[in-house]
Amino acid sequence: MTESGNGSRPAADADPRSRIRGRDVFILGAGFSKAVAAEMPTMSELGAEVRARLADNANLASAIPASMGDNIELWMTYLSQPQPWLREPDIDLHRSLGGRIRLAIADIIEERTELASASDAPSWLRQLVMAWHLRQATIITLNYDTLVERVARDLKVSEKQGPFHPTDLYPPYFANVASRSGAGLWGGEDPHTFRLLKLHGSVNWHYSGRENFHGETIFFSDVPEFGPAADEARRDAMTRRLRDMAADKETLLIPPVAEKTTYFSNETVRALWKDASAALRNAAALHVVGYSLPMSDLGMQFFLAGNSPDADAPVHVVDINTGVPDRFREFLKSADVRDGYVGMEDPVVLFAGDYAASAME
Repeated sequence: MTESGNGSRPAADADPRSRIRGRDVFILGAGFSKAVAAEMPTMSELGAEVRARLADNANLASAIPASMGDNIELWMTYLSQPQPWLREPDIDLHRSLGGRIRLAIADIIEERTELASASDAPSWLRQLVMAWHLRQATIITLNYDTLVERVARDLKVSEKQGPFHPTDLYPPYFANVASRSGAGLWGGEDPHTFRLLKLHGSVNWHYSGRENFHGETIFFSDVPEFGPAADEARRDAMTRRLRDMAADKETLLIPPVAEKTTYFSNETVRALWKDASAALRNAAALHVVGYSLPMSDLGMQFFLAGNSPDADAPVHVVDINTGVPDRFREFLKSADVRDGYVGMEDPVVLFAGDYAASAME
């Protein structure tokens, strides 16, 4: 292990700039959004907030074993499965509770995202997103928030290119919700920028809310840019208009459960994961930023084990927890897992600065 944990930059002979080359793939976790803004919750904070919001729901308190604490991944896994000792009415109640938790998660993430983006985006985030654009990287994110999209909405690359809308960043098999109103759509040509693959859904994605949504179109809506609410009326009007277009829809959040097969029956969701797997297998380098690969996330464990990058593609782990690199070494057996940005203060900010500098060279 390198000098992780001492709060300093990697040593000169391990200069990260010499190791960040080519078309890159990123995996972003809650630690990335937390680095953007303190308002964004970690998974444990999200569980505590959901519990507080649903404190009046006696069924929730009785349904979730106390031993699960605020581990929302365990909650959702437990509630989503038809436990064999339960009666049918209790199984239905568990499904209903799971739905209420998803709605609470969506509300919390939307509220926190609005707070986080009420001021200008951090300079390091803007630089990182610009570097993604220059490298045309693939960004695999497990976060529900729209922080990346909001930065891209304000990213001016040149007189002819930018800012970027979700249409430019999402795969082409998603549908713009504005198409439901007959309004003209932005975009058209390939923007030649980074691709954003949100494996767990997003607060601006919309679907029927049915348990089985096989063959169903998944819509997305636009998001406002970062910055002070100088034009708050315009932003509010846009939000209301987009919500009216999706009034009959629910937010598509693929919950943080150990088993996600019911969601994988939809072709668009499956295509999203297939694109991510192809990107991962062909990555020139993999950067895991703020994602600890928890034991409860079996889906990601299987995904990584089955789609490991080539042995010559370095895997850079960026995290405050010094134990995270060993987790990735366990599931990426032949990978060169590096820990030059682990255990220090503000590793995401430090990494972003170095990565952006390397992209400009």
